[in-house]
Amino acid sequence: MAVISNLADAMALGDADAVESCFFAEQAFWKDQLAFTWHLRTFITPKHITRALLETQQLRYLTTQFELVGDADLVQIGPTLSFLNCSFSFETGFPAAKCRGKMWLLRCKPSEHQPGTDGSNWKIWIISTRLDYLHGLYEHQDLLYAPCQSLSHLEAFETDVFIVGGGNAAAALAARLKALGVSSVMADRNAHVGDNWALRYDSLKFHVPTPYCELPHEEYHLKLQDKILSRDDLAAHLKRYVKLLDLHVINSVEITKTVLGGDGRWRVEFKTPYGPRTAITKHLVQATGIGSQVPYTPSIPERQAYNGIAIHSSQYKNPSVLKDQGVKSVCVVGSASTAFDVIEDCCNAGLQVTMVVRSPQYVVPLEYICHEQGLGSYKFGVDKADELFMMMPTIVDSQLGQKLFQQLASQEPDRYLALRKAGFPVIDSRDPDAALMHNLIERGGGHYVDTGVTKLLAEGKVAFRVGVEPQAYTSSGLRLSDDSALNADAVVWCTGFADKDARETFADIMKISLPIDATWGVDEEGEIRGMWKRHSQVDNYWFMGGFTQQHRWHSHTLAQQIKASLAGVLPPPYLGPVSSLTDTEEQ
Repeated sequence: MAVISNLADAMALGDADAVESCFFAEQAFWKDQLAFTWHLRTFITPKHITRALLETQQLRYLTTQFELVGDADLVQIGPTLSFLNCSFSFETGFPAAKCRGKMWLLRCKPSEHQPGTDGSNWKIWIISTRLDYLHGLYEHQDLLYAPCQSLSHLEAFETDVFIVGGGNAAAALAARLKALGVSSVMADRNAHVGDNWALRYDSLKFHVPTPYCELPHEEYHLKLQDKILSRDDLAAHLKRYVKLLDLHVINSVEITKTVLGGDGRWRVEFKTPYGPRTAITKHLVQATGIGSQVPYTPSIPERQAYNGIAIHSSQYKNPSVLKDQGVKSVCVVGSASTAFDVIEDCCNAGLQVTMVVRSPQYVVPLEYICHEQGLGSYKFGVDKADELFMMMPTIVDSQLGQKLFQQLASQEPDRYLALRKAGFPVIDSRDPDAALMHNLIERGGGHYVDTGVTKLLAEGKVAFRVGVEPQAYTSSGLRLSDDSALNADAVVWCTGFADKDARETFADIMKISLPIDATWGVDEEGEIRGMWKRHSQVDNYWFMGGFTQQHRWHSHTLAQQIKASLAGVLPPPYLGPVSSLTDTEEQ
């Protein structure tokens, strides 16, 4: 395509004006994942993009220009937005690497057509680049499935990478590293592989298409492809994955001390059922989940006065456990997905249930999530869908998803009419402030994926108190912020986990204090903070996590950086210039 060749020619000449003219003037983005910056960056506005492209191409020594791969596709998003979607490849010389890219092109108005572009009136809205692999350092299937030696008998051992955690994120990274010939050990506090799922409440379901949940290199069983995965499905798959790939994992671990030595290596001391152990490692990875799975329960007075049962949702198993203790009524504090699962459980078991709803609740139907333009696209190919979503700048991905849900909700404006009439403060996807990605990245949740449980509230089968929050326990329940009383035999706090910023839990878990960067939320460039990339003051400590799509994609991102470091070819991250979303707004 003309615009790709024009950009490549302008970059080769170092012609800043010509490079800038290739981009859509009103709004343009460049997202890079290691290919040029060896960092995770998004540059905003043609001016900032041009400067960063020209500076980083000098650092990377491009050995091939951008070459179109396949044909461009015309994509229509609603009645007002359409763009061309095309892919390209290129190679760098330092370090020697194979890279890929995508461009999303917008058609310019005739008045915006600039001479010297050989008649093309398409401009680059988004360019996204990603490192595929370092030359000679590929993921090898024979390494991935090779047997490993047991470490259980060793009181001390050395490994390239020590991973704190043993869930999906940790296993995905361990598999990528093994395929690259990098040794790693997972150390998990749980007693068994899969306990990160198996210890959750019995009725847990993962409300996304099954292909979205795949781990690197291994699909779910065919019989599970068209169903919503249960807690047991998720636990069994992780167990199978770790066993099949023979990944090193040590269970029932409690870290007692972590030291960063003068040689840059970590010394991690920890307890196991077999006695104390010590690991010496070049890279340390924390993969302990959002909030490190430390339950958050608001601190309110008079707990000792309450004669009932008070538990966090992480302690909840099923209503039978409550009924066996004489519980007949339950108060559920919270109104996001876990809270709805608990009220469904308890209502179906014949318990009297009341939900405490502090503020309006965003509710998104499951079928919106699984729409073929959303996560339903994973049914047509995981790699292709990953590339579509994960190479898009996060802010744009969020806005496109929001637009899709708005369109779907506008086609059924009365979907939650009965719920509203019942008094529940529902926010649906027509609301301009309703954005699923915001909830996931900024809050770590806080929405409800509706699988039909809202009908229990609309039909009066579950009671609710709106606009209030617990202030204190009473002997028979809770005193709420409007001074009313809510009596219940049990209180289940569905209030999530500790702050998603890992700085809040890092010292407690690792038994060391270090100046690590913030995690989660977004930075000035609209991208996720602190995850899967080097930290500014500790460059061999990493955070691995997110949702399953990010586990699969960014296990590659993180493994490539670690492999490059071990091979001695990891360049410094490119850290300037920083552009922000307000730069676009001010144009």
